[in-house]
Formats: sequence, C-alpha cells, structure tokens
Amino acid sequence: MRRLIQLGTLSLLPIACPALLAGETTRTDPAAIEFFEREIRPLLVAKCQSCHGEKKVRGGLRLTGRSALLKGGDSGPALVPGKPEQSLITRAVGYEGDLKMPPTGKLSDREITKLKRWVAQGAPWPDAARPVPAPPGEKFEPSEAQRRWWAYQPVRPVTPPNVANASWARTEIDRFILAELEKRGMAPARPADRRTLLRRASFDLTGLPPTPEEVEAFSKDDAPDAFAKVVDRLLASPAYGQRWGRHWLDVVRYADYHDGNPTTRTASCEPLNAWRYRDWVVVSLNRDLPFDQFIVHQIAGDLLPSPEGKEIYTEGLIATTFLTNGSWDRGDADKEKMVSDMVDDQIDTTGKAFLGLTLGCARCHNHKFDPLSQTDYYALAGIFYSTRILKELGAKGAEYTLNRVPLVSKAVVAQRAEQLKSLSQINARLAEFDKKSPKPAAADRARLLLVKQRDRMQAELLPEPPVAEAAQEGGTPGGLFPKIQDVPLHIRGSYTRLGPVVPRRMPQFFAGERQPKITAGSGRRELANWVASRDNPLTARVIVNRIWQGHFGAGIVRTPNNFGMLSEPPSHPALLDWLAAKFVEDGWSLKRLHRRILLSATYQQSSVVGRDQLVRDPENRWLARFTARRLEAEAIRDAMLFVSGRLDPATGGPAAADLNTTRRSLYVQTARWDRSTFAMLFDAANPDASEEKRTVSTVAPQALFLLNNDFALVQAKQFMERLIREVPMDETARMQRAFHLLFGRPANAEEMRIAWQIVAPSSKEGAGTAWRDFAHVLLCSNEFVYLD
Repeated sequence: MRRLIQLGTLSLLPIACPALLAGETTRTDPAAIEFFEREIRPLLVAKCQSCHGEKKVRGGLRLTGRSALLKGGDSGPALVPGKPEQSLITRAVGYEGDLKMPPTGKLSDREITKLKRWVAQGAPWPDAARPVPAPPGEKFEPSEAQRRWWAYQPVRPVTPPNVANASWARTEIDRFILAELEKRGMAPARPADRRTLLRRASFDLTGLPPTPEEVEAFSKDDAPDAFAKVVDRLLASPAYGQRWGRHWLDVVRYADYHDGNPTTRTASCEPLNAWRYRDWVVVSLNRDLPFDQFIVHQIAGDLLPSPEGKEIYTEGLIATTFLTNGSWDRGDADKEKMVSDMVDDQIDTTGKAFLGLTLGCARCHNHKFDPLSQTDYYALAGIFYSTRILKELGAKGAEYTLNRVPLVSKAVVAQRAEQLKSLSQINARLAEFDKKSPKPAAADRARLLLVKQRDRMQAELLPEPPVAEAAQEGGTPGGLFPKIQDVPLHIRGSYTRLGPVVPRRMPQFFAGERQPKITAGSGRRELANWVASRDNPLTARVIVNRIWQGHFGAGIVRTPNNFGMLSEPPSHPALLDWLAAKFVEDGWSLKRLHRRILLSATYQQSSVVGRDQLVRDPENRWLARFTARRLEAEAIRDAMLFVSGRLDPATGGPAAADLNTTRRSLYVQTARWDRSTFAMLFDAANPDASEEKRTVSTVAPQALFLLNNDFALVQAKQFMERLIREVPMDETARMQRAFHLLFGRPANAEEMRIAWQIVAPSSKEGAGTAWRDFAHVLLCSNEFVYLD
C-alpha cells in the first residue's frame, strides 16, 4: 500500500547526493571528460586562448586549466562549478553584462549551450600531469598499459566456474554471478513471484504490461518451460522491435525532426524521412537480423547488393540514414567547419555505438587516454569526407540541402521526369490559348483536346517516388573535399591549417599496420566489415553489454559508450567474454541473447532482500537481487494507453506531433530543438548525441504532469469507462479488476478500504467523477510506474 498512497510520487529514494543536485560531477567521470575533450577544449583553444593562454594573458585570466578558471583574473573567479548562471565565463560568452567575450563576436548558441553544459557538469578538466601520446607527426606508440587493457584483448574462451550452491544455477550465466557472490560471502535473493516476473519480462521485452488473463495463465502453468514459453511469445511480438528499437535509437542520436513545429520547418535540411530508418530498425529487430549485418547495413548499406537482384536495395539505403540524421548547425556561415563537424559526428557516433570507443576525442590531438592517434582520426575522416550526405552546401549563411535518394529504379525516376516535362509543355500551350481573345471555334476544339490529353497524363502520372536521406559514395559538392579522396590531417582540428595527407584506413592499434590499401570507393565497406568482424575485440562485447544493461539497469561495464581506459572495468569480465563468444556462435542473434539472459536465475530474482545485503552492495554490482527501477517515459505513456484500452497497435509511418495520439510513444515525434515534451520531462534521451544510458530524475513537474495534464486526465477517464463497461454492476469486483489491469494482482484489505473512501461518499450524480478519481489515483501510483 506504500506505493498506492504516494500519489504522484515517482521516487523510492528518500535522499539525493548534494553534489548531484548541484550539477557537479567528479573529474574522473568518463562521459564528462570525453565531452570536455571533444567539445570544450577545442572551443577554448579556437576562441579564447589566443588572449587568455600561456603566452598572452589579458585581464589577468588564463583559460588553461580548471585551477586557473577558479582563480580567475582582474574581474574575479571565472568559474563556479555546477552553476553556469553564476559563472563569469558563461555570462561573458552570453553577452549578459558589461563583459562580452570574445570581443570579436559572440559564440554561436550551440557553443554557448555546450559551455554551460560543461560548467553544469562541474567543469571537469583532466590533469595535465596525465601521460599523453606523442604529438602529431611523430610515430604513435601505444603505452604498455594501453596494450594490456582488458577491452583490447581478443574475446577469450571461458569455462563457467564451479560454485558451491550449484543447485541454484539455472544457466551458465548464474555460475558466473554466483561465483562472485560466494567470494564475498553473499547469497542470491529468493525467486520473484510469478506475477512480478511476468510483469518484469513483459515490460523488458515489449514495453507493455501483461494482461490479467496472461498473468492468470502463467500462474497456472506448472510446466518446467512455462517461463520459456512466455519469453518466446514476447520475443515474437511486434512490440518487441518497438521496445528495443527505441533503445537503439537512443544510441544513434535519432530524431524525427530538428524543429518540433511543423509550420516552421525548413524542408531542405530537415530529416523528413528519418521515420523510414526508425521503421527499418524495428523490422530488423523483429526478424532478428544478425547484428553483424545490422552494423554493415547502417555504415555501408547503399553499397550492398539487393538480395532479390533488384537495381535498388531499399533497406540498405534506408539503413544509412544512421549517418545522415545528426545534430549539426544548418545555416552556418563557415560551411567547411559545418562539414567537418558532420564528419566528426559520424566518426564519434560510429565509434561509440558499435565499438565503445570515443574516436571523436582524437580530432584535435592524439587521444589523451586510448591508443588512438590524430592520424587514425583523419584516416577515418577520409572515409566519411568521401561519403555524400548533402545535395548542396548552400550559400554562406543559407541552409544546406540533404541528399535524398529515390527508393525506385533510375528508369522509373526518368520516366516520371519525362511525364512531368510533357505535362509542363501542355500547360504552357494551354496558357497560350487562354491569352488569345477572341478565340475561334477551331482554337476551342484544340484547347479541349489539350485539356483531355492533360487529364489523361495526370491520371497516368507515376507517383512521386519515396526517398530516404541516405548516404552515397562521393564527397560534398562545393566543399573542400568534393570527391572520394584521402584528406590531410587538420592541425588542432581546423580545416584552415592542413597537415600531411593521411591514407584512408582503420585505427592502426586495432586493425594493424599492414592493412590492405583502400583503392576503390569511400572505404565504408571496409570499415563496416572491420567493425562487424568476429575478430574485432570490441563489437560483440559492446552490444552484449548494452543488452545486459537493458535488462538489469546497468551494464557489466557501466560506461556502455566507452570501453577505453577511462571506463570502469567490468564487474564480471569472464561473464562478458562468455556472453560475447556465445553471441557470435549463435550467429549474432539478439533474440537468442535476450532469451539466454531472461532464463537465468539471476534475472528471475526478487528485488526484495534484507538490509545487510543492501548495505554490503548498495549499487547491486554483484547482482544478489534484481534492481527495481522506474519505467522510461515511453513505457509510462504506453502503459497508460494500454490499460485504458486505447493503445493503437498500428506500426510504422511518420511520427505524430500530438502527444494525445493513441499510437505508441515510438511514433510520437522526437525533435532536437524541443525540450518541453513529456518524453524529455521523464528523462528521454537527448537526440543531440549518442546516449549510453538515460538519467533518472525526480522533479515536481513529473508528478504535476500525472496529476494535471490533459493526457493523464483523459487516460484516467478512459480507464474509468473501461472499468464500468467491463464490470457494470459489482463495484467491489470493479475495484479488483482495476488492480488486476494495472498491477497484475488483487487489492488487499487496506487498499480496498482506501478505494472505498474515494468512491463511496459520492452522490449518484457524482459517481462518475469519484470513479475517475479512483482510476487517476491508481495511474499516479508508484507501483504502476516502477518495475520490481
């Protein structure tokens, strides 16, 4: 009952860390340091350090380290960690007072936003004392520590360890988990009850709750494979691809649009067909496309032959939207800088999504921590500079035009072009007829024939071909690198200072120094095959870790986008290797991986343990229990629609702008420039960059949304109407039906007492309002939005 009566409360945690509330982060946080190295250090070097560096110091201020910022200059400290609104540096670049920096011109809004984000993170700045690789131009030599780093070693064959309590283990996974627990004198939790387990699996695999009928059937199924049948049913559901497709879209910084307002979008640079990629992801996951092919399609799908022998491989083209749907400036006056940022986004997202490497950190210098040289970066940059994603750059200050590729054959495109040309000619002749006055009878007859011809041609006109914002071979028309070519190293990451030309290739530490030379094409085919190789030590480990995180709330490696030397080492390294090896043996099948995890005793544990276990392992690193967690934004909204009986099961197509649509949240638009949505309120992924793991905040507006927003009120009303429709006479049975629909269990005596307090005092005329309030209370309860 504790959860039921906590109306609108979305957190079970009574306290929060003051440093986190202040927006601070430790200086060793890998994601924050990666953000600094990739976004902030280059910005400070390019825009600030010419006047506030080591050689020139204006106003007594150096911007060369965190301590220098804290010390400040003539105007006082430049930095208040965690508080951008109080920091002089962010006020100055925002031109908010008398001090305006840089004096030569205000930073772009994106640059100011990045700087504020960095300050809000606590302004992490890695110590200068850390060892760094050799400077560009010298031979890059990885350190011994880098050579020995666990993630860079081949996936090794592992035998599950022996354990004392062997009877507990259902699968090999359990032996790895139990061995670590026994080392620490810990024991696993008891199994979760069947209702809890079914609700957990249903949300995990489909993002939707089980029906009361499914709960009852599972509770009565005494067969040894009862849960295995449930898992197979859920994996076969179309909702599986929708659920796990959303997980993948977080990783690839997916957005339906930049601008959330349909009336103000600029068609030339909006990813108007991004939804085709989203649908491809869903379909691919539902049919269990082997993950190595899932990778190849997204990096080089336009280069794959059609399995049916057709001229156009539609799926391959659509999949490469992965490369074109990024967050970058649209009408930048510096077009070459804009293109270099696009290439950087492609390198960075590819590295994080598939390899768990922060490749983007080597743009301006050798990577500070991992065995990646700046030369490696520009070897990859040549591959993406040789890839065409823009039709045209546009004039200075004007917006670019995305490359949209027809999803039909060239012959069909040419035929339609001829039809349009003929129609244009007929319309021109009709316009000439209309100018003549008076018109002789013969002219009227000729005009009538033309009208008939025009109408017939319009009826025969081929439909406008669907298109995809796909990648193709070739560089950026009108850009610095307009064709397939190797590119020079950019000194300090700037295209205005070019160094030696770097041949296109893979990173040498990982792919070796004797790589075959790329002699034809951009090199994306070679890149895709290398990333998706069973010999790549990173790829299988990274995706297995992501799937594990999706089921347990945290990965075996808790930095899923970064397996480099700043990452936290795996809690169970032998298990990670065993899972990765099995995954590849299983043909890179994600569904078989899900099944293997869910059938383990580890996954099927209860989340309830004694205080001693909580104290000994508060973060549940060793998995002696299941970690209770709040549902994601999409699952909360979809579950409300589902229990009210209004969820539209339709799949695919463009996203809706209206939150009140009855379609799944996957089909409600994600817009990069709109941070005011329901999804963002409940911590949806930021589509500006690859999101390795969503944050979970607890703020008053979340409760206020569930209490007062029209969407929540409508769902409460619809849920009430469903209850009355299904149980029209017996009010006690109606209350119990509500509990079964929302929680998969009956109400206990205390809950029934409170329910009657809500419903009973109402007059006959107010009964509808009382039952709506009852429905609303249940929808706002913690138990509804938490997963045990």
